[in-house]
Amino acid sequence: MDIISLLETLVNEILTAEEKFLKDPKDFYTLETSVKSSTESFSAGFLSCVLSEMDARLCKDTWRKLKYTIARHDKRTLITSVGDVVFDSTYFASREKNGGYHYLVEEMLGLDAHERFSEAAESAMLMEAMKTSYEEAAKVIPSKSKIAKTTVMNKVHGIADQIPFEIPEKKKQCEYLFIEADEDHVAEQHGRWIKENTGFISRLAYVYEYKQENPKVAGRKELVNTYYFSGLYEGSQGVQSFWESVQEYIEMNYDTDVLKRVFISGDGAQWIKSGCSYVDRGLYCVDKYHMTKYINAAANQMLDEAEDVKAKLYQYIYKKQRRKFRELTNEMLRSANNPKKIEELQKYALGNWSAVMRAYHSKLLSGCSAEGHVSHLLSSRLSSRPMGWSQTGADRMSKLRCYAKNHGEGKIIELVKYSRKQRCLKRTGTDDCDIKKVTMREIMNDHYDQSRSYIERIQATIPGLTVRKTASIRTQLRLL
Repeated sequence: MDIISLLETLVNEILTAEEKFLKDPKDFYTLETSVKSSTESFSAGFLSCVLSEMDARLCKDTWRKLKYTIARHDKRTLITSVGDVVFDSTYFASREKNGGYHYLVEEMLGLDAHERFSEAAESAMLMEAMKTSYEEAAKVIPSKSKIAKTTVMNKVHGIADQIPFEIPEKKKQCEYLFIEADEDHVAEQHGRWIKENTGFISRLAYVYEYKQENPKVAGRKELVNTYYFSGLYEGSQGVQSFWESVQEYIEMNYDTDVLKRVFISGDGAQWIKSGCSYVDRGLYCVDKYHMTKYINAAANQMLDEAEDVKAKLYQYIYKKQRRKFRELTNEMLRSANNPKKIEELQKYALGNWSAVMRAYHSKLLSGCSAEGHVSHLLSSRLSSRPMGWSQTGADRMSKLRCYAKNHGEGKIIELVKYSRKQRCLKRTGTDDCDIKKVTMREIMNDHYDQSRSYIERIQATIPGLTVRKTASIRTQLRLL
């Protein structure tokens, strides 16, 4: 590896940039961008040297010659977070019958035959795609190649459909859990000839333990230990799968023997109310925000008497007087010019009276903020601007934004690795097979006797660092 020449080039470029800066100290921007470009160029060159050296060692390795023959030498370009990495990649033919052809270096890296991006580069694009358009996300990588917005879209679509939960070391103990749910209406992307204005909904639910005062903002509460779920989950089967995922998370993270009740709050949509059928100890409660909207809309139909009517409606709710609530709304229907809003209030309040009573009388409940969470988590990217989505794109973007909210943007690299592994398993048809876990120590011990003769043969002439590199490459070869 000619790291000395790389360092020499880096130092010369930095010193040249410094010299230009000293002539014009006000132009700090040029110095900053020049140093950034130089360090990225050095990083890309270093990565190229590492991968090319791996390929060269494979070509010279004695053990490799027993299993693979060289078919041809190629050049490969890998787009990384620091730029384009160009390296030597040899095409090997297996000596085994029907063994096929292999790019061994790429297989060691876990790269597919047509994969152009490193895991870090893909992670960077996904993080940007969560906030801006696909076209803008394509510009975040300092590559000389033109990255199309379709490429970013394919990366979003390639996110795993089902993302597993992290298994905690110890389950938490809570007597009560709270779930709030709502949905975002997303416009569907159509072809140029289709004029119908259709769309679909992205569902959102989040589990939390309790609310506490926000120390940074007086009078505002924050949710504690929140975990988000989202996606399209269309149809009755989709809704069932959605709530089963929520139940699975609760069982994995909380001691269900201690758990007494799970309160599910929402706007009364059937898919939200059905959560009680799949979440153990689930109990539905209405969302006070939507209840207030219905009451205000209905009371405003009474014109000058609106405030008096509104006060009476709340009075009957707090005093649990359902009969008087119905009588008042019936009287409003007879005198209102537009009875539709009053009918909606009757249907919502009287049809969910038990849930209304729980929302307004339980000391454990203190409102529902699902509307705000939908706006912040989903609408800001999916529907607040005039844009259209495919069903796959909207579903994966919803899941991606929830994943980042649950684990932090720094963990998106783990999602990229998992998604690539799942795609590989689906291609090989081994996605349903159990994978036996083997430690690196066990692998090294198992193959040490086979490698010992080769290692002893080269130890006399090659320094210890080179021996470790060779042994490591051979170990990776045996794992392919």
